Amino acid sequence: MFDKYKIFEGCKILELGCGNDIIWDEKYTELPLNIELTLSDFSEGMCKLVREKHTQHKNVHVKQIDIQDIPYEDDSFDIVIANHMLYHVPNVDKAIEEVYRVLKKGGIFYTSTLGTNGFQKYLNEKFREFNSNMDYFNIENWTFTLKNGEEKLSKKFNNIKMYEYKDSIKLTDENELVEWIFTSIVMQDLDKKQFNGLAEHFAKYKDEKGVLNIPKQIGCFVSMK
Repeated sequence: MFDKYKIFEGCKILELGCGNDIIWDEKYTELPLNIELTLSDFSEGMCKLVREKHTQHKNVHVKQIDIQDIPYEDDSFDIVIANHMLYHVPNVDKAIEEVYRVLKKGGIFYTSTLGTNGFQKYLNEKFREFNSNMDYFNIENWTFTLKNGEEKLSKKFNNIKMYEYKDSIKLTDENELVEWIFTSIVMQDLDKKQFNGLAEHFAKYKDEKGVLNIPKQIGCFVSMK
């Protein structure tokens, strides 16, 4: 993502849904002088974690924010970032309206998301083969993907570019995949007994070298106000 960011001296940046802020950990020392960086998340727990990491950085502000109601005036930021989070937002249209409002004229909105032909589609297909009633990880129902994201953004933005990042996952241990699956929000409250044999089911799809080849589809939209 940093290859796409056009950060300049004196730039005012707002990130929404920053999570644990790891992307800035690796890049903070490379940033231009006199930038003002506001990191935010809907979770106060995440904000507390990030706030502790940046106590020595006077130009980094941390704030709990709902993207559907951004507490800043119009035309406040040169850059707004929202990575892998819009599909969690109840009202995506309202979120995009708020981002557009707080961006300065000529400002840029960077937002990454998932495509519909990647990891989630792979998992959904394998679940339905395991049990036809299991429709988990059905990304076709998600509100903001590489497939429908431009349509959503174009309600406010006229200048939109999409960049796709080609990637894949290679696993030799199907048990690690199943362990990861049960860490996801959609699976946490389910009875694991009904998934007995799931690891063995995934193992059937290993290639001749004993590797599971799982496609990923990730990309980002760059939208200018």
